[in-house]
Amino acid sequence: MNQELGAKNSGDSVPPSPLAPALADRDTTALPRWLAAILIGVVALASLVALVWPSLPFTRPPAPTSEVGVIRSQIEGEGVGGRISASAPNFEWNGPGGQVVRLSDYRGKTVVINFWATWCQPCRQEMPALQRVAATEPDVVFLEVDLQESGDKVTSFLEQLGLDRLQPVLDTAGETTRRFGVLSLPSTFFVDPRGVIRHLELGGPLSEAQIRTGIGKAR
Repeated sequence: MNQELGAKNSGDSVPPSPLAPALADRDTTALPRWLAAILIGVVALASLVALVWPSLPFTRPPAPTSEVGVIRSQIEGEGVGGRISASAPNFEWNGPGGQVVRLSDYRGKTVVINFWATWCQPCRQEMPALQRVAATEPDVVFLEVDLQESGDKVTSFLEQLGLDRLQPVLDTAGETTRRFGVLSLPSTFFVDPRGVIRHLELGGPLSEAQIRTGIGKAR
């Protein structure tokens, strides 16, 4: 009897349950499926975030603001030219606030039109004098027509020198510069309230006295 009991305890083990294979299969396959589901969810969420994130208000970069006007068209007229006693060639530009401005909009005011570029050394040297005169002549319009440079470059230059009394306008195509007959920089035209050129200065740098003389002739 003892031998029989010994055989039961030390012999073959209890036969496995017929459910064991199924449980084993479930244990070895269920975990990868859960992991796959989690990974798919993470990827889908990341894709959604990447798609939506740029459009969220707090993630948008501030809209660029331009402090420089850009010439958009030329306006034909009779008797225009870049010479004394001729009507100043009229042109149109997009103002910093998006408004459309024409040179002719300043009829009734004296206008100083200075053609320049940041790479022009005499232009750079005369800018402070133009700024000082503009600060004492609030009724005179100072247009700084830059020849074929970027708005960022012009804005940076003006900010560095604190030239806040001068109104920059980009002549990106150079067409306005050609219509005025400008052959060298700087060139400055003094336009009277009727839109007629009364004085011009070719070359520079201009002194405050020269600028005031030109304004006096164009009043």
